[in-house]
Amino acid sequence: MATFGNDSSSAYGHQHTSLYKGRHELICLPEQGVRSRGIFNGDNPFDYVCPVVFTQIFLYVLFSRFIYLFLRPLGQSKFVCNVLAGIILGPSVLGRIDTLREKLFPPRESEFLSTAASIGSIYSIFLIAVKMDMDIIVRAARNAWRIGITGFVLPLIVSYASLRPLADKFQEVMKGTFLFYVALSLSFSYFPVIAESLQELNLVNSELGHLAMSSAMLNDVIQWFFIALSVILRQENTGQAVGALVCFLALVFLSVQVIRPAVVMVIKNTPEGKPVREIYIITLLVGVLVMAFLSDIVLGSSMAGPLFLGLAIPDGPPLGAALVEKSEYIISEFFMPLFFMHVGYTVELCSVKDWRSFHRFQFTFNVGCLAKLFGTMLAALCCKIKFRNALLLGLIMNVKGILEIIVFHKWKSMKYIDEQTYTQLVVSTVAITFLVAPLIKLLSNPQSRLGPVVKHRGLRTLNSIPRNSEFRVLCCVHHEEGVNSIVKLLEAASASISSPICSYIIHAVELVGRTSPLLLPFHSHRRQQFRPAISTKSETIFRAFENYTRVSKGHVSVQPYTMIAPYKTMHETLCRLSHDKLIPLIIVPFHQNQQYLISRSVAASIHQFNVNLQMFAPCTVGILVNRSFTLSAITASFSYRVAVIFNGGPDDREALAFASRMSDHEDVSVTVVRIINLWTTKNGYQESEDRKRERKMDDAAVEEFKMKSVENEFVVWKEVEAEDDVEVVNGIRSLQSGFDLVMVGRRRWNSAETVGDDEISDFVENPELGVIGDMLASADFWGGMVSVLVMQSCGGVRAKGSTRSNSMKLYYVMENRKEVDSSFG
Repeated sequence: MATFGNDSSSAYGHQHTSLYKGRHELICLPEQGVRSRGIFNGDNPFDYVCPVVFTQIFLYVLFSRFIYLFLRPLGQSKFVCNVLAGIILGPSVLGRIDTLREKLFPPRESEFLSTAASIGSIYSIFLIAVKMDMDIIVRAARNAWRIGITGFVLPLIVSYASLRPLADKFQEVMKGTFLFYVALSLSFSYFPVIAESLQELNLVNSELGHLAMSSAMLNDVIQWFFIALSVILRQENTGQAVGALVCFLALVFLSVQVIRPAVVMVIKNTPEGKPVREIYIITLLVGVLVMAFLSDIVLGSSMAGPLFLGLAIPDGPPLGAALVEKSEYIISEFFMPLFFMHVGYTVELCSVKDWRSFHRFQFTFNVGCLAKLFGTMLAALCCKIKFRNALLLGLIMNVKGILEIIVFHKWKSMKYIDEQTYTQLVVSTVAITFLVAPLIKLLSNPQSRLGPVVKHRGLRTLNSIPRNSEFRVLCCVHHEEGVNSIVKLLEAASASISSPICSYIIHAVELVGRTSPLLLPFHSHRRQQFRPAISTKSETIFRAFENYTRVSKGHVSVQPYTMIAPYKTMHETLCRLSHDKLIPLIIVPFHQNQQYLISRSVAASIHQFNVNLQMFAPCTVGILVNRSFTLSAITASFSYRVAVIFNGGPDDREALAFASRMSDHEDVSVTVVRIINLWTTKNGYQESEDRKRERKMDDAAVEEFKMKSVENEFVVWKEVEAEDDVEVVNGIRSLQSGFDLVMVGRRRWNSAETVGDDEISDFVENPELGVIGDMLASADFWGGMVSVLVMQSCGGVRAKGSTRSNSMKLYYVMENRKEVDSSFG
């Protein structure tokens, strides 16, 4: 039996006994070697576990963040930076310095590091499983099946064929079977790894991102089958194989038939809007270790149990999101650094000595990656995906991550591979991700991701739709409190038999506690019992719109959707939907609406979402600043007073077109204030041809509006002459208060000509509202009690040739009349 070192010794690292039993190394050390009594008591902190571990974590975080700071502009993922930091701290770099190796990586710390790394990997697998959406397999299109299977089978065949000559490289244990599993590992694309890399590259909400995640999920399903098969093949005889299979099925049964119903019951008993009780969170987190213990006993792997437990928990709020929120930070920022440090500690670059085997195995690895690239591209091209996108998809499917490292580490601990092969696998995994990440970033950009959306940008505006046609509008809602203002706006838009309104209502939900974004018609997931929190919120919102359609005087239909996505890529979903549905107007809430309901970080995310939407939307975008605090529904006594500030330009013409439609409603009064700029006429300013064209289009739009409203007693037209911005502001302030809504274009067409405009722009707090819109939305204007709708035309400032609007037709008619009059003159 081993003996402990002398109790009087403070330097435990110099007195220890190592025991070898099979493949496990046991080290016996004095108990007081865990914590130091301090330097004033004569102890050297680096002779004790805690100070050394704290130093290791500090150095690792320092190196990983420093590397990430320099590699992030190249599109590198945190995974690459984390592994590189671990290798630098390991024996391959800093560990070659004897003093640092003795102080930072003595035997006791390596054992603690290994245990903590195992705990970190167990909880990481659990959280990965919690965030997985199994429904993605059901929703996967035929293209995803083709790409997923082809991108897996082809590299599997190529890798296994190239591995056969290397059979002597591996141990006799499971030689033939293990070669096949090595080829499998090189051929898989793990769904969590792909999803995490897509999130870091802002591609998770793109069409290619959806396709890549669906294909990777199919790979994961195939992998689970082979995991079950490996449990059987590892056994020495038929009896043990049957017993292992029974234990495997028992764990699956426990997860599906016991844990899953209990978790669903917890979710059902959690009141809407309330957090999940702490006892349930703690129970599940402790249950991770219990499941790891059970699977380690019966299956010989501690990873299967946490995986099954995580899959049994529905992704997203309330429970999945709560688990991720409460545990992900400590796991990713404390336990996973320990895991990556352990990986770096076990990677020894100097262990590569058999260069002939190195080159042959590297050839296999590279050929497998190329086979996956070409297999994915071939399947994508057969699905009529463009070559650039097919190449991008092939690169995405070659991204590697933490799950590959966990598998390789397991092989090394089981002595299936030697140190050189393990080092080569880890370094090659990091290298392939290091190479493909910049290429993915280079090939992907918002313009290429949105594709035809950007190509056809500017073809749909309010001025371009015929008067007697269906009016489609996309309304985005974040909270229930924003429903009433949208309902009133839809009612004021004057639906009729000849021009009904089709409203696409999008309930935007931030992606939390899950990996894959969603855009689902509400009815398709209303019956799902595993998303009660999202369904209840969405149902409350959509029920309000459905009630409105029943009591509305006009002909209004509602198409409800729930959108779950990261805020930074949420605009891409709306852009594609508006393009596919031929929608001319998108209305989104201002980020400061209902500030008491959201945090500053969420408000900032919504603000960036609005800015991105203005930048890339294929149609007109309206930002609604809601100052209506009433929750009254539409009644028979509905009335709405609207004011329009018309300063000229494509944005203001869109606001005027919307007001023109509102003027058809018998209970809506419209007041238009046109700002006439006198500065150009008094100073003899020579307008460019573009400005002349735009000014004539403004005059045509104004003339069309006047002709349409000449007999409407509820339409008031005012003109305000102004020589500078001060007179513009005074003219707007001269309007009487009492309006329910003020509409204005975001960009001022004659802003470059206006004296002092640059000075005023410096004081604008919300540039997405424009100069006048920001002023109208401030608390100083009309007491901050008037709602504001800021319109931006998708055609840009010039909007040259972007529409075939009625005002443009009238402009050409007026020009022809002038030519005819001059010919008669």
